[in-house]
Amino acid sequence: MTPAETLVDTLSRMIDLLRSAGRENWVTTLETCRARAGDDVQGAARQVLSLFGGMGSLNDLILYRAQRPLIAENVELDALRERLHHACRQALQGQP
Repeated sequence: MTPAETLVDTLSRMIDLLRSAGRENWVTTLETCRARAGDDVQGAARQVLSLFGGMGSLNDLILYRAQRPLIAENVELDALRERLHHACRQALQGQP
């Protein structure tokens, strides 16, 4: 799978996960990134990487339901964040 394919695939899975947890603000943001990836993979990668820094960033996101953390979903989210970050870095380096 190319970095572009990994980027889109990972964003799609994250969108599904975030939607199931009711995090529509993040769903909208990631859908915008995913749509951009079709035309401008490097631009989408830069946009995604900008979501990883600062307070309230993608790194800070923890999924809850009824005031309880969703353990399995948060473990998956962590793995997806790592995969997404790696795919963005590869896309910016122009790797196939």
